[in-house]
Amino acid sequence: MSRDTTPLEGLLPSFITDGTPQEIIDRYESLPSLAVQSDFGPFDNNVVVLDTETTGFSLNHDELTQIAAARVEQGKIVDWFITFVNPGKPIPEEVAHLTDIHDEDVANAPSPSEALAQLVDFVGDAIVVAHNATFDRNFTTNHPAGYPLLENLWVDSLDLSRIALPRMKSHRLIDLAKAFGQVRSTHRADEDVAATCAVLRILLAGVASMPAMLVNEIASMAEPETWPTVAVFKYFADRAAEEGPIPSFSLRALRRERVASLDMKPLADAEVLADDPQRGIRYPSSELVEGDFTSQGLLGALYEDYEQRQEQQSMAEAVRRAFATSRNLVVEAGTGVGKSMAYLVPAARMALDNNITVGVATKTNTLLDQLVYHELPALSEALGGNLTFAALKGFSHYPCLRKVERLVVDGPQMRLVGKTEQSQASALAALLSFVEQTDYDDMDSLKIDYRVLPRWAITTTSHDCLRRKCPFFGTSCFVHGSRRRAEAAHVVVTNHSLLFCDLAADGGLLPPVRYWVVDEAHGAENEARRAFSLELAEEDILALTRRVASEDARRNVLVRAERTVVMPGNESSSTLFYALTNKARTAGKKFAASAEEFCHHLKDLLFYDTNRHSKGYEQIDLWLNDEIRASSTFKALAAFGRTMAEDAEKMITTCQELVGYLDDVEGAAVIQREVASIALELKELVQGVDIICVQCPPQYVYAAHLTRKNDRPQNKLEALLFNVGQKLDETWYANTHSVVFASATLAVDGSFAGFEEALGLNTSEQSAADELFLSSSYDFDRQMTVFVANDIPEPNDPAYLGALQRLLVEAHRAQHGSLLTLFTNRREMENCFEVVQPQIKEDDLRLVCQKWGVSVKGLRDDFLADEHLSLFALKSFWEGFDAPGATLKGVVIPKLPFSKPTDPLSCERAARDDAAWRRYVLPAAVLEVKQAAGRLIRKADDEGVLILADKRLVTKGYGKTFLRSLPSQNIHVMSSDEIIAAIKDRS
Repeated sequence: MSRDTTPLEGLLPSFITDGTPQEIIDRYESLPSLAVQSDFGPFDNNVVVLDTETTGFSLNHDELTQIAAARVEQGKIVDWFITFVNPGKPIPEEVAHLTDIHDEDVANAPSPSEALAQLVDFVGDAIVVAHNATFDRNFTTNHPAGYPLLENLWVDSLDLSRIALPRMKSHRLIDLAKAFGQVRSTHRADEDVAATCAVLRILLAGVASMPAMLVNEIASMAEPETWPTVAVFKYFADRAAEEGPIPSFSLRALRRERVASLDMKPLADAEVLADDPQRGIRYPSSELVEGDFTSQGLLGALYEDYEQRQEQQSMAEAVRRAFATSRNLVVEAGTGVGKSMAYLVPAARMALDNNITVGVATKTNTLLDQLVYHELPALSEALGGNLTFAALKGFSHYPCLRKVERLVVDGPQMRLVGKTEQSQASALAALLSFVEQTDYDDMDSLKIDYRVLPRWAITTTSHDCLRRKCPFFGTSCFVHGSRRRAEAAHVVVTNHSLLFCDLAADGGLLPPVRYWVVDEAHGAENEARRAFSLELAEEDILALTRRVASEDARRNVLVRAERTVVMPGNESSSTLFYALTNKARTAGKKFAASAEEFCHHLKDLLFYDTNRHSKGYEQIDLWLNDEIRASSTFKALAAFGRTMAEDAEKMITTCQELVGYLDDVEGAAVIQREVASIALELKELVQGVDIICVQCPPQYVYAAHLTRKNDRPQNKLEALLFNVGQKLDETWYANTHSVVFASATLAVDGSFAGFEEALGLNTSEQSAADELFLSSSYDFDRQMTVFVANDIPEPNDPAYLGALQRLLVEAHRAQHGSLLTLFTNRREMENCFEVVQPQIKEDDLRLVCQKWGVSVKGLRDDFLADEHLSLFALKSFWEGFDAPGATLKGVVIPKLPFSKPTDPLSCERAARDDAAWRRYVLPAAVLEVKQAAGRLIRKADDEGVLILADKRLVTKGYGKTFLRSLPSQNIHVMSSDEIIAAIKDRS
């Protein structure tokens, strides 16, 4: 075991979540010295830190392979117990790779029972500490020899880290050890024990530094019998009480302490300035912006090694000119241009000069975070610190303090997770600590067990938010506080989803922004279509029925209203109130019956699935064309929908009557808003039925998404907006001065026509747009070699899969791993994996596959951590995945990513336009290939190969469109054997 000698100063902040208040960063940095100086009473004496390694995660099928334990006194290890354990079965390859424990290591080791008997003797009556203690406790007490350990107090250091340090990026033991400069963890039990020992006192210091009011509240949440780790909080709460009175817990006081000093005065609306002849809008000059992008200018001050790039300077000038002339702009900027700064600099200067807000929208949270936590802070500093900026996401990304307070008042409950009951206490404690340590950041990075504390239980929706009737409304509220901060910021950064949802909702979600930059704009059309579309989803409808027809007060707001709303003493008031609730409950039951009938008959549409006799696919996307909508099957379903809508209308009326009555009833605001929310959801449902089942207007494409499985409600009908561009022209361009669309992949064969048509550009005066195409600043022809296989059969040929598998095996061997293969089809991917993985394993090459249920983030992290690992992946890796350097040496695309022939939107387009395939399907596939190719070269010194295994690139006329659109024109068309030979020559 080796101790990291890297000084702590400067290391820890890189492990803390971006956006964490400086006061909290300072708190975290003080913990090591606090840990050295403090005495932690019972947690400093007779403590045993324990870790186990096993053959897997199943208590029924897996077994121990190693046990390590260390006795700790005053933070020092005074004794060790370490033993391998013979599991009586082979250790799986992946487990052996992770733990470095192999079959030969455990061959002569004691059996689990023998090892556990020795462990029991070592532990005695000590407090046991483990990282993810439930796992270790379950395995060590799974044999009678380990039963005595059930009597010990088990403290979970993972719980402690999530509660004391909620702003850490990761609470994995290896990351905590690195963050605080302690011993390294290597997934061996003995190393993990040493790391836990080193981190334990820091975590105890973290609890000690939390507000006493919060610690005391957490201490009261449970008893050690249901949540053993609470013993730590009870100790610190008792210690704090000895020093003086602890104020009663108040979530409002906790928030006021955190955000009271923030200044959030709204900036001016650019529309108002533009209409004011005395003021107007000032734009930065061309000379100023040009000077910013020189080694002596703003960018030179930002980056010591800044190299002036003509492409970046040209883009910045184009953005400046678009803003100044109130025109839109479409710009493709290849990798390495530096497009973020190219649009941020002119946008920031204009926002500062006019004290207005400009908006930036990104497709991915990765880019959003990069802008908000790296690019904009650096730019603000270079501009004298006056530039303000804020991130803004939708309601579901932030905790709802009203709901959190209700959870605190009700107290944590026991929730069934799998087959065991677990307390909500640890998750609620971590959430409260996050609230205490956060200004307005979203909770996307919060690490809690959402199985015991579901996200819906701690967030709200636009419908359900009480707004001014909520005691937290204003700056204390995460959602509305974030919006106020955005109104006061020069630059607001949001995602495509919220941008287009704001347009669909006629505003109110975002501040008034007249100048927009839409980055990663290749995804804008799909996100806009999603926002403007309607759906009748079985899961949502059935959830709504439970809210109005269940007898359970926790689910049915009407039952809850009868039990919780306190009416004035006057008898007539009570009589009227209960008459209204009874009327609403009766309407609710009637609606639920018709809604369930409608949902039951959604599956009738499976009759029109052309592959209904094949069991290959469980999910079906069905285009509801004129013929299907005229059929007796659909008409019958539509009739059920109309009945449901009629019952929903009656339910809406009763809800509105109840909402009106509750308006003046004290203490009824929460119930009133919930009833109003139900009315709004019912109105949306009625609108959906009217559009999809009754009117069927031609501006929509109609689809059914069905499943053959019956395990959960997944069926739905959908009305997809056909012409997104026309809608954007009416709702967006008319209310903005300038919109800049930027991406590394917008043009197809040098033309922006497809993108401009999709987004409604150049169809009216307000949608007029200029174009700019900027090649990459990198030398793609040198850095990326493209191989096109001309001897692999086309994808519909029975010999295709075997030929592809042979190419993949040899390519991995020739490249020595580090390949990313991007599939369009899960079954094809899994078939290839079953054949390729065993063969390259013989060459000590590791290959993993994006199978069902596998964490995408986990795969990404593993790929980046292991330079020689290769990956078979699907859609989520085609874009937004960066693996610079030797981690990724090659990308393989087996098949061109054309949309499925059964895709409803493609079918509708083909029915309306004979040239639809070339106008829509082909360009979309070309852009996807460009995105995938972009995974390979992320830095100026990256090099690699792109292997295109689809013969249609050679045999079909459209192949040239793909090849001419690639960033590298260093293209070689050859046989599979010649490709392998060329790769070997490169190596």
